[in-house]
Amino acid sequence: MAGKPNIRSIRFSDELAKLIDRQAGNTFTEKFENLVTRCVWELPQREAELKEVQKQVRQEEKRLAELRKRRTVLDQTIQSIQKSLDYHLRELEKL
Repeated sequence: MAGKPNIRSIRFSDELAKLIDRQAGNTFTEKFENLVTRCVWELPQREAELKEVQKQVRQEEKRLAELRKRRTVLDQTIQSIQKSLDYHLRELEKL
């Protein structure tokens, strides 16, 4: 027991036991240690990645909003041109 002096007894749900059992490791202790270690070391990195992805999503949402505005302007311009063409065609037909 010299290698692991911190002996603790804890109670947890069956759901948590299943989660721990799915972790890498040969023994329950290894699996539990791997789970805790991954959470401590990997979670901050994943949270940073999530923030970056959320930032990119916000940028793309802004870009999409700008493209939608441009499309609206283009649609209005096309309608205006079409009305003008229709008017001029009717005027030509009168001749």
